[in-house]
Amino acid sequence: MYSYNNKQSAKFKEYMAKNKFHYKNNNKKKFDSQGAVQKFLDANKEKSQDLMRPIEELGLSEATYNALKIGKINIVADLACRTFQQMYKIQNIGKKNCIEISKAMAKFGVDFAKDDAQNNNNASAGQNQPQRNNQNADRRENNNQGGKNSQQLKDNRDKSQNNKNKKQKGENDSLNEYLTKQYAGMTWAEILMGRRQRPVVEKIERPPLTEKSLIKFCRKGKWGYKDWKGNVIVPPSYEEAFGFFEERACVEKDGKLGYIDRENNLVIDFKYDCATSFSEGLASVTVGEKSGYIDQDGNQIVDFIYDIATPFSDGKAIVRQNDRWGVLNRDNLSVFWR
Repeated sequence: MYSYNNKQSAKFKEYMAKNKFHYKNNNKKKFDSQGAVQKFLDANKEKSQDLMRPIEELGLSEATYNALKIGKINIVADLACRTFQQMYKIQNIGKKNCIEISKAMAKFGVDFAKDDAQNNNNASAGQNQPQRNNQNADRRENNNQGGKNSQQLKDNRDKSQNNKNKKQKGENDSLNEYLTKQYAGMTWAEILMGRRQRPVVEKIERPPLTEKSLIKFCRKGKWGYKDWKGNVIVPPSYEEAFGFFEERACVEKDGKLGYIDRENNLVIDFKYDCATSFSEGLASVTVGEKSGYIDQDGNQIVDFIYDIATPFSDGKAIVRQNDRWGVLNRDNLSVFWR
């Protein structure tokens, strides 16, 4: 158990003095990061040591780490004081990034803050629980007394089966978590060769702008695109926007993702919870908890059967189905399971 002392408080004040944060939401209110972090630390003094850790200790992927740094996120407390919805307002942070961050913070016993709607739902569920318990008790009382013995045998079998399922689920979850950590930040070739060390981070050289380049920009909380001379080509009307790849760009509207072309025509409707840019003619998209692949016209090429599906690179993509990892071949869409 860690104590929250004056030395740690002074350290936090010194840290916040060097980092000024401004956060805008759709209501045009500033997110008081300093106040939110201080309030969160005061309410969780026993975890202050972990909350003051730099985000480098979370072991995040390069893309997630860079997005957080650009968003002025430097310590774990900056993450823990925000809800999932507030994290989405950080540029290039989406659902999969938040899930990755949440799993990384869990090893320190920390998670994102709960929003008001979730707290209200939990409170409502707590109020209705006694009523449901009384109804269950009445139904049990009205059961046929002559069937007690057979019911008891059935309950014992169900209990034994549930214990077996829980044990198997726990083993699968442990293996799943282990593989996810082992393969984080690695290419498919590195996974096949059995590499376990994360690659050295190299500076990415951005290609020079050309007459065909479209650059996304933000105005009043909405995203659009400009050409290389600064002329507005796509007016800012999307909640999030990503770069153009293979003449398609992934954009977000009303919490769902779709794709537009360079003339701002909607070519694939807004119906996906997560999506990636097109690569080698296909894009990985997610509906609910399952992922698959679509072509540039929105036709479903690979069914939504995978828990994880990465973009194609050099004709290969990494997929995970239940407890197995595999490599998906672009030519025949067959999977080589590890």
